[in-house]
Amino acid sequence: MEKNKLEMKLNWKRIKGIPVYLFMLYFLFVISIYLSGDLTHNLHKPSTYGIAVLWLALTLISLLEINIIRRFLKKHAKWINSVVLLLAPIVSFLVVETMVSNFNLDMFKSYSLYNLIWYVIIYYLVFALLRNSKYTIIISNLAIYIASLVNYFVYLFRGNPVLPSDLLAWQTGMSVASNYDISFTEGFLISTFIMFSLFVLGYKLEQTEKKPSVLNRLIVIGSYVVFSVVVFNAFFETDLIKSKIKVLDFFAPKYTYCSYGTVFGFVANVQAMETQAPEGYSAEKVKDILDNVKVADNETADTEDKPNIIAIMSEAFSDLSMIGDFKTNMDYLPFIRSLQDNTIKGTMYTSVFGGGTSDTEYEFLTGNSMAVMPQNSVPYQQFITESTDSLAATLKNQGYYNIAIHPYEPSGYKRDLVYPLLGFDEFLSMKDFVNPTLIRSFISDKDSFQKIIEQYENKGKDNPLFIFNVTMQNHGGYSDAQLFDDENTVRLTDYQGYSSAEQYLSLLRESDKAFQTLIDYFTKQEEHTIILLFGDHQPVAYSQLHDLLSDQSNLTDTKALACKYKVPFILWANYDIVQDDIDQISANYLSSYLLKTAGLPGTAYNQFLMKMYEKIPVINGLFYIDKDNIIHNYSETTAYTDLINQYKYIGYNDALDKKDKWEEFYHLK
Repeated sequence: MEKNKLEMKLNWKRIKGIPVYLFMLYFLFVISIYLSGDLTHNLHKPSTYGIAVLWLALTLISLLEINIIRRFLKKHAKWINSVVLLLAPIVSFLVVETMVSNFNLDMFKSYSLYNLIWYVIIYYLVFALLRNSKYTIIISNLAIYIASLVNYFVYLFRGNPVLPSDLLAWQTGMSVASNYDISFTEGFLISTFIMFSLFVLGYKLEQTEKKPSVLNRLIVIGSYVVFSVVVFNAFFETDLIKSKIKVLDFFAPKYTYCSYGTVFGFVANVQAMETQAPEGYSAEKVKDILDNVKVADNETADTEDKPNIIAIMSEAFSDLSMIGDFKTNMDYLPFIRSLQDNTIKGTMYTSVFGGGTSDTEYEFLTGNSMAVMPQNSVPYQQFITESTDSLAATLKNQGYYNIAIHPYEPSGYKRDLVYPLLGFDEFLSMKDFVNPTLIRSFISDKDSFQKIIEQYENKGKDNPLFIFNVTMQNHGGYSDAQLFDDENTVRLTDYQGYSSAEQYLSLLRESDKAFQTLIDYFTKQEEHTIILLFGDHQPVAYSQLHDLLSDQSNLTDTKALACKYKVPFILWANYDIVQDDIDQISANYLSSYLLKTAGLPGTAYNQFLMKMYEKIPVINGLFYIDKDNIIHNYSETTAYTDLINQYKYIGYNDALDKKDKWEEFYHLK
């Protein structure tokens, strides 16, 4: 009888209780952030109190020891542990989807298996290594929760989930994360509670497994290897993914993840990144194409007058008035709009929206659109591992001294390694700025442009100068805060509730002032200088306002999506150039157009690009627009399909075919 007597005790002083206390502190942090988002609303939601009460109850349960329950768990440990271990991947699946508020029932009905199998892979691996059910559940659960946490923050900051390419650029993501405001949703609270519940369940399990023999360990590890090989082969060596995922949405990957599940969507994007030669590709075809271009267009002669060239890729530089009309209390780009003499203005299309700066940078410098690269890839991170042909290399071969300026961390997108390989002689990063002016936490455009002037003044007379400046002032992380006084704060007069967009427009106005200072300086210089300013992508701050203006402008869904990739460009010179207004061009053509405007010779590839531009003025990673202003998907067969394929062959040969690349077509002798 004494043995069956009910005994309870609260072991709150045990060292084993430390993880529980850490989780309690974490919950207090989460609930405080959640309440700070909308205190009045969230504080009165019954679910808020319900989750708090349940969390406290779980904490007490985890610390409470009841002898009868403990004996029961120990007596039936083999079966109880097995059942919990089998259910754990399902619970983790729910944690990941709930965290991003994905409650798509059709996805759960049709695609759960294709997600769950990857959670099983994780749990199976940990179990094969540890042979301990309790720690397998705890460790796997925490690892998956941390991964889902990363996915949640990427959703929060960029509006889309984690893609495989983001893992290659994690350092850049981490370095700018501090500039974003953290907030938690109810889905986040619920998923965190589910995770903690599974943790407590694993924490309370009794472990009775005997120490396995070496043979037993080898058998389990061997079975895991066989299982993993079968799974990987099914997903990556068969048509399973293509048969299940009819359309992989690269415009908005969140829709793919929502429709097919986070893990299945991620795996599908991994497969899409595989580097394969385009169908019908051969190095000989590339030679035939570029030989003809070289013969036909080899009339461009070198010029003795080599202007200094300054190319500025302005972070998130955009103008939403290109999509629709809206009124503000003041012009946010007064100087840029006023430029007329010796100026070429136009609209440029990028391949990215709200992020992915280095993709536009790569397109501009190399001429390779993301259309010729593996989808969702990050060229800077993956493919630039040796000297690479670029605008910088082309100018260097003509005697230019090349300087890259980026007022931020030099390691972002591996720029410190990539820039020398692209042909830059120097790279100046944030460490090269002394006591700069900060706007939010970023070095101002005014200081960034002043660094350009410093480099110009320090240059010798023997070499023309090429400067490529990637700014940071207007990087994402916009908030409702007013950064400047009323006289310098842009307000939307037609629409209310878009404070982050107003902050962004106010930042644009500061960029406009800085650009005016730069132009004023070079107007007074005798050396011929040409300055190009363009944006890398539109900002997330525009998202909701963009949709509103698209609706008011009666844009079709296709045109509305395409408009999200439009940014302005301005090309100005302090000497006579032919003025023009370019209706549309894409980033991959812009450097070739710049060479042509400067009167400088380009490579055979540059000549091919300018010929292609006449027929297809816009090509990016998502669509192309022909000379008749018709938008096409790559799945369509059109009169331009052959030309698109030629471009893909050349791009593959230039960027990815390390073995059979025709070097002579991509650089000047």
